[in-house]
This record gives sequence, C-alpha cells and structure tokens, in this order.
Amino acid sequence: MGTIYVDNIKEHTTGNGVKIPGHVIQVQHSQSTTQVTTQNTLLHVPTDTGLAVSITPKFITSKMLVMINAGARGDGGTAWVNLMIKRDNNLIDYSPCTDNGILDYGINHTAGRFSVIFEDLAGSTDTTEYRLFFSRYGGSGTSAFNNNGNHYSLSTMTVMEVSA
Repeated sequence: MGTIYVDNIKEHTTGNGVKIPGHVIQVQHSQSTTQVTTQNTLLHVPTDTGLAVSITPKFITSKMLVMINAGARGDGGTAWVNLMIKRDNNLIDYSPCTDNGILDYGINHTAGRFSVIFEDLAGSTDTTEYRLFFSRYGGSGTSAFNNNGNHYSLSTMTVMEVSA
C-alpha cells in the first residue's frame, strides 16, 4: 500500500467541489437560552422554540445529519412535551409511528434533556432551514422549552452536511 502526500487538493471542474464519501463537507450550529412556554396541543400547528439552523448544501446527494440537544418539561396537571422538527416549514415525518413527526415526549413535572440525531437527504442545493417546535401533550398545564423549573437551559442544534 502506498502513501500520497499532498499540500492542496483542488476541484477539477469549477463549481463541482471536492467530494469524498463519508466526509463532513460543512457544519452549521445554533444555540438558544430563550425560554418559550405553551399550552398549545395542536400537532399540526406547534409552537416555535426559536432554535433553528440554516444550511446551503453543496451537493444534492449529501446526507444531512441533524443533532439536537434541548431542555424541555411539562408542568401542572398531566402536561408533557411533544418535540417536532420542521424542514422549510414542513413537519418532518421521519417515522411510521402513529404520532407523525413527534420526536419525543417530556416527562410531566420533570425537567429533561432531549438528544435527537437523525439523517435527512439534501435533495437540492437550495438553502434549507431546520427548526425545532413543540406542543403540550395531554391534560392541562404548560409545556416549557429551555426551562428546567429553577433556571434557564441551553439548547443546541447542529447540522452537518456529509458527502454521500
């Protein structure tokens, strides 16, 4: 097996870029400490958390790795939390479960951290926005984003474009 030593790799055709399968092409990140609360229970019109990342894929065949770590909780009655992601204002239905698009439920009266990682396909080279939404699940009370009951939390979203 040989070794290749290089100081620089340039694309052969201008505008095509250099594409190595499985390698990260770019990373976009955002974070928020803004607290948002809701009593909204509508899954088709969830409440915006304000946590979002915009990314402009270099290749239509790229995989988009979306990673979210968020703080949320339900408070009062039997309030839980539904977490959902929209891509360009369209709810991502990533699984065949009966609650289309719901990523997770928060435990009632308990502050929790949600770590979600999922893969999406770029499909185009247009700028794409991933945005986190939530709603209250069940009973009465309020669902909260970025509030653990005693103080604010920090929530993050990272989107990586990975070459296919």
